[in-house]
Parts: sequence; structure tokens; C-alpha cells
Amino acid sequence: MATLVGTETSASVQISAHWWPDEKETAALVAGAAEKMDVPTSSVIVTPGPVTVRHVTLVARQEGREETVLTSSTSSGMPPYTALLTGSLPSALLPVVREALNGRQGRLLVRFDGALGTDEVVRELDVGEAMSDVPSGVRHIFLTGTATTPPSTDPAAPAATLPLSVTAALDAAPVRAVDLNGTDSEGAPWTVTLQPGSPVPEQLQTAESLEMVVHGASGKPYRRTLRPGASGWTIDEAALGLVTVTCQAPGRTDGAVLVLDVWYEPAGDGLPDHRTVTLGAPDWTASWLVASAQDDLGGELVIDVTETTADGVAVPKHTVHSTDPQIRV
Repeated sequence: MATLVGTETSASVQISAHWWPDEKETAALVAGAAEKMDVPTSSVIVTPGPVTVRHVTLVARQEGREETVLTSSTSSGMPPYTALLTGSLPSALLPVVREALNGRQGRLLVRFDGALGTDEVVRELDVGEAMSDVPSGVRHIFLTGTATTPPSTDPAAPAATLPLSVTAALDAAPVRAVDLNGTDSEGAPWTVTLQPGSPVPEQLQTAESLEMVVHGASGKPYRRTLRPGASGWTIDEAALGLVTVTCQAPGRTDGAVLVLDVWYEPAGDGLPDHRTVTLGAPDWTASWLVASAQDDLGGELVIDVTETTADGVAVPKHTVHSTDPQIRV
């Protein structure tokens, strides 16, 4: 999503970007790995690695000049490592950004600084290249000329409401309800409650931020702050503090069965969780969400592992403790 708003002398830009492969890119990586190892693509399993994104920077480039940093931000802290970058534009850089949003490459870059395991990495997204291949609905340019005389009528009042989009599955984690708390134009408090299966309002009142209270089937409700983006209010997995847990159990023979009895206990705010997960061939992997109210796991996973071999022999039960959501059993 890219938005450019203002006049020829005063403007601001907002870019929403993420660092994570899409389905087509993932499929290409899997196909390449399968060809290199001479195995079927169905036998190649891709899981998130130890990725850290420290900060994200929006950079403009003018021909013959040093690049200019427009703004920087942190990322969502979890896949797909989304960042919302908003910054004001000097008038000299307005043509640069406008050209980039219209598809010119090499003018506007989003730079992700982070690490893959112990390796420092820097990755760049060319906004012009990205904009040349996206629907027009994700690119917005609102520029007006500078007025030479005062307008004859009062300027229009700002929008009273903003669109609301809920992209997180509220029943895919131990979340049972979400309260959105705000105040109206006269300062009176209001609350909207979202529950799995209940209708979602299309609009919410305009504000700088809303307080979210996340409720679960057990545990103490926790609070987070929701801020509007370029397209309005969005409640996604990162906004709710949902973290993906991935368990892997490679090396077993077909016919073996692993049953995992899993407890999650947050270290601070978050919702405890208890579930039973079964792993089997060919994937030997399973993923689910926990509500940590933080950008990482923020707690401990305790897993009782019960394994039965292909010939029906029970392997002695053992317990795995982890403070990392990527677990090998």
C-alpha cells in the first residue's frame, strides 16, 4: 500500500511493506531445492527460520545526489514482518516519490536491516518496481496546487469514521472476544465487542488510537493499542499479539505417530493455552497460534511427547521445554 498526500509544496508519503516470500516465491524456492536434492517437491518442507528485523527505512534517491532517509520504523516482529512507514516530504523530493509510485525504479527504496540466524543482512524493496505490478487500488496519489486566494467556503471536516478490516481469525487461537474502546467527538466513551462468528462493523470512529482488550477462554485479559493505517483500522494477527508456533519431528518412519500434549504459559500478558497435536507422515510438522501480547513468544512451551513406532512399539514419553516458537521434537 502506498499513499502520497499534499500539495506541490507540502506533502507526506506512507508506505506499507513486508519482508516475506509470497506463495509464488515459496513455490519457486521449494521447486529449486527439490531439483537440487533430486527429490519430489512434496518431500520438501519449508518452515520459518530464525529471522530478526531490527528496523526498516524508507530512502529516496535523486540522480547525482546522496540518498535521503525519509523515515524509519520497526517491523511487526513476526512473519510477514510488516512495517508502516510515514514521513513528510521536502518539495525537492516530491517528483522522486511521485515517479516511484507511478512505477519508476531506483527512486524510492524500503530497506530492511536484520539478521538470519547469526548473519547480518540488508534487503531492499524497490517501490517503483513493486508499484509497476500492483492493482491501482493499493496506490493513492492526492496532490493539489497551492491556493493563491483563501477558499470561499470552509474546508470539509475530516472523515468521522474509518473502514474496519479484521484479517485475523479470532477462533484460530485462544482468543474469544476483542473489545475496542474509544471516545466520540464529545468525549463520551464507547465500546465495540468482536467475537468469532459475530458481524463486524464496516466503520469505526476516527481517532489517533483505540484501546484493544483481548479476552480468552482462560487467563487475564490483556490490552494492546490499535492505530489506523493508510486503509483505516486493521486487526491482524500482529495487532492481537498472536505468535505462530511450529513443531517439527523429522526422521520418523511412515506409520509412526507422535502425539504432543502442549501447554503455553505467557511470561507476562497473554492467554494460557493447552492443546493436543498429532504429527504424522509425510510432513511431520504442525503449526498453530498462541496469544502472547508481545512480538515474540513471551513465555514457555511445555510439550509432553508420546511416540508410537510403525510396528506399534511405544517409545518412553519425554518432555520438551522451549522459549522459542520453532521447535524440533
